[in-house]
Amino acid sequence: MKLYIQRDTSSLGARYQATDEKGRLRYTISGKRNPSGESIRIKTPDGETVCKIRMLGFSALSIYSISAGNESMRLNLAVGNGRAAVRFRGISFYVRGDVFMGSYSILDADTAVVCEVGKDFAKGCIQLELMQKERELFCLATAICLDSLNVGSIPALQMT
Repeated sequence: MKLYIQRDTSSLGARYQATDEKGRLRYTISGKRNPSGESIRIKTPDGETVCKIRMLGFSALSIYSISAGNESMRLNLAVGNGRAAVRFRGISFYVRGDVFMGSYSILDADTAVVCEVGKDFAKGCIQLELMQKERELFCLATAICLDSLNVGSIPALQMT
């Protein structure tokens, strides 16, 4: 199954829209900045919040707490010297690839591919190819968090 994540700058709190292979809206992603970081919600088209992301940001380290259903995980993202170190706690994910270029795989503890993430230049969006449907929300949340590395190049998203 594939999901496509498109940046959404239609309103102050809008961040992304996620659609399926047939172009149907699957999720809307909105966020709200606060003095210590950001609070992001992934919602169904009906408005039901299915995943919450809380981000605490520092100059070289961002910490994301992600919860969906009865599960939660933490993603630590450290950036320096042109490299990004990604660490997960709670769910045993690993990232292999280049997160700066937006081309990477999310692996589980057994190194099985859970999701492949890449740019779809024809559609102008991020494409997620999910191998484990039950991890859809955590893969989507991870892709959103890692895409924050590239948000600085889009002025409309810097100040929202």
